[in-house]
Amino acid sequence: MNWKKTFVAIPLSVSLLVPSLADVVSAEDHTKPKVDTAAVELRADLDRMFSEHVYLAMTAMRKGANQDPDFEQAVAALEGNTQDLTAAITSVYGEEAGNQFNEFWSNHIGFFVDYVKATANENEAAKQEALDNLANYKEEFSTFMSNATDNQLKSDALAEGLQTHINQLIGGFNAFVEGDYEEAYKTQSNAMEHMYMTSKGLSSAIVNQFPDKFNNTKAVTKAAQLRSDLDFLLSEHFALAQQAMQNGIQGAPEFEANVATLKQNTEELSATIGSVYGEEAGQKFKDLWSSHIGYFVDYVKATGQDDEEARQEALAELDDYRKDFSQFMSTATEERVPSDGLAQGLQVHVDQLTGTFDQYVNENYGQTWDIARSGYEHMFTPAKLFSGAIAAQFPDKFSKSDEKDMKFTDVSAKFWASEYIYGLANAGIVYGMNEDQFMPKEEVTRGQFTAMLARTLNLEANIDLPFIDVSETFSAEIAAAYEAGITNGMTEETFAPNEKITRQQMAAMAVRAYNAKMNTEYEPKEDYMYDDEAHISPRFNAHVDAARELELMVGNSGNQFNPMANANRAQAAKVMFLLHQMNQ
Repeated sequence: MNWKKTFVAIPLSVSLLVPSLADVVSAEDHTKPKVDTAAVELRADLDRMFSEHVYLAMTAMRKGANQDPDFEQAVAALEGNTQDLTAAITSVYGEEAGNQFNEFWSNHIGFFVDYVKATANENEAAKQEALDNLANYKEEFSTFMSNATDNQLKSDALAEGLQTHINQLIGGFNAFVEGDYEEAYKTQSNAMEHMYMTSKGLSSAIVNQFPDKFNNTKAVTKAAQLRSDLDFLLSEHFALAQQAMQNGIQGAPEFEANVATLKQNTEELSATIGSVYGEEAGQKFKDLWSSHIGYFVDYVKATGQDDEEARQEALAELDDYRKDFSQFMSTATEERVPSDGLAQGLQVHVDQLTGTFDQYVNENYGQTWDIARSGYEHMFTPAKLFSGAIAAQFPDKFSKSDEKDMKFTDVSAKFWASEYIYGLANAGIVYGMNEDQFMPKEEVTRGQFTAMLARTLNLEANIDLPFIDVSETFSAEIAAAYEAGITNGMTEETFAPNEKITRQQMAAMAVRAYNAKMNTEYEPKEDYMYDDEAHISPRFNAHVDAARELELMVGNSGNQFNPMANANRAQAAKVMFLLHQMNQ
């Protein structure tokens, strides 16, 4: 069955990816920036479901490690999310494809559970088996989704994105188990945000496949990006607040790290408002937003002390906040956000956060997670409301006229690495993480960087790869780079393709690539002293100096090389571009 070409609309309990007649927009509306077109609604639905997957998966993994009493209910919530995603895919590609998606998606969750169990049992062999299964899933699922989208989503790029997802969930869990809670919650934030790249790419592919079904609207516009950015920040607020309230009442050791990440979310939300309405408005937003988080903390403390009067006082403070914040947003948007309507929506938010918390305290764990899921979903409503008001208020900032000026929406012409990134993209050497985003700050793995080098130098392999841990995604490129002497394995049989590459490791590989291309052995002329020279490994010192003299890599601000920092995609692009220029 050629299910790629089918479009089956089925009744769903969740919002459908297929638009209703109410979503149809007139031709004259297409000139205005809109956040509620059929295509943007599709993207927002996928934003919610994919990001909720990370929120629930990482929470469930931690609860499994802790043997928390609501572990099974958290897993059930995750299974509910899988059913929503399956129904969404089915509504687009048909039942057969939906069943295949469900099998793939459920299996990969099972492999994460296997990893959690193996960690608890200190079974290294079982942990590796789970990682191997995830690696196989990555390859198979990438092919499945590439075929489904008529190759609009490239399997190689999908595999890279999936590896990032795997690395983030596993890395965040490992950090949690090791007691590095700051890293665990930082990784959770990055992992949730990463899924918005997935929803953006998939929604764009779907509307390109079925333009008539989405009224010839686009999922990738400036207005859509604004809504998606607010989708992330507001839904992450709920996730972090819900986790913090549970951690607070339990006196959990990760509470401080959890709260610190919640504060960072507040900073980012405030900066977003400030970028639109100015610094003073951004500060006012921050003061109001921070105060309401404080009232939730007061509610948790009062519950822990069994102080009903203090609980009611916290609720009264939240009631005052609702009125003040609603008036603030209404004034800022010139009444495009109605204060009464927003106040009602904020009451829902308050009821959901306190409700899921109360059910948790009362050990009604099924209700805890039912309300949590509803609370997470609710945050996409104010995101739509705020983004719609802002886009209508400042139409020139969010018009569609110049949305295609840049190939990647996250790499502007002023970005320091734009010349390198676009030069390589046009040459087919590097790809975006999806069709619209390069993700320049995304950290690079050994496998990814080696593949870039091999493509840049047009290397071809004439040997069989000796490493047993390299999948088909990069096998040809790694074999070619290995044969050219650019890279070695971590051991005789392992390459560790999914490990992040540090800046000093990147310098070494870049210089070896230069030597391979120029058929030379470059020797640095100066033992240059960076201010953090003491942190550069002796085995890499000559490579770091050579990379500086060849202008492949130089220090950052303050004469720092940051040798142990993980390199990112923008830094890798610069190295690739300069080597590519030498290759002409």
